[in-house]
Amino acid sequence: GLTSYSRYPRMMAAAGVTLPDLIDRLVAHTLNGKKR
Repeated sequence: GLTSYSRYPRMMAAAGVTLPDLIDRLVAHTLNGKKR
């Protein structure tokens, strides 16, 4: 999950990626992806 207790947000913060940045990247990647 993406709660304050999970490791994923902490790892992303350590890598310099904020949750809003991650969401922006995921949405952009999805919108730019190939249609099946």
